[in-house]
Amino acid sequence: MVKFLYVTDIHGTRSIYERMFKLGKAPDIDFIIFGGDLTSGINPRGQKFFLTFYLVPRLWIFRKRHKKTVFIMMGNDDYASNSKILKKADRCRVVRLIHNDIRKAGKTKVVGYPFINETPFLIKDWEKTEEEIENDLEYLSHEIDPNKTIYVFHAPPYNTKLDIMYNKQHMGSKSIRNFIEKEQPSISLHGHIHESPKMSGTIKQKIGKTLCINPGSGRIIKIDTEKMTVEKIEDTENF
Repeated sequence: MVKFLYVTDIHGTRSIYERMFKLGKAPDIDFIIFGGDLTSGINPRGQKFFLTFYLVPRLWIFRKRHKKTVFIMMGNDDYASNSKILKKADRCRVVRLIHNDIRKAGKTKVVGYPFINETPFLIKDWEKTEEEIENDLEYLSHEIDPNKTIYVFHAPPYNTKLDIMYNKQHMGSKSIRNFIEKEQPSISLHGHIHESPKMSGTIKQKIGKTLCINPGSGRIIKIDTEKMTVEKIEDTENF
């Protein structure tokens, strides 16, 4: 059983990163997770500059000083052409990249899935059809004990309190919802739909036995997997 911090959809806001690093050094925090949409802007060069000259060096300092694991993945607003920067950081053990992959945190496994269902948004690098998502998740979950696994999906499950747009439409992934209903992991983490917590009035919902969480844009949360509690750090809300 572990305690960890999670944040998603930061979109390059350095104050949130710095708050995350400050909170993450606490003795009771086992590791931290960044769930996608790490950068801002529609210029891939600007995103590359941010990753190269701010985020990766800052992650290296955190790792060196506090010896804690950082799990990270991109989201739909991050250009895939810059993923090589994070892959290099992973090889250097600065971070553990959970891009469609499985990583270990002690006895716990962390699985990351950055792809989202199709949207009208500009950047298409991380979009897939529902059929493709279903096939990916079936392969990714092979021989994994869901009770000992934290799933990090950038997209939320469809037709829940976690995927509501300002126009009240549900824009989550049907395949991700089906996967959660079938596999029943203890915890699934989400993001992507920034306004959903405001629209629904909550950041969490149970699907069967699974505690599903979408904290919204830039809100840091603390999760205790033994007590199955979620604590919101209110001063980092960034809608």
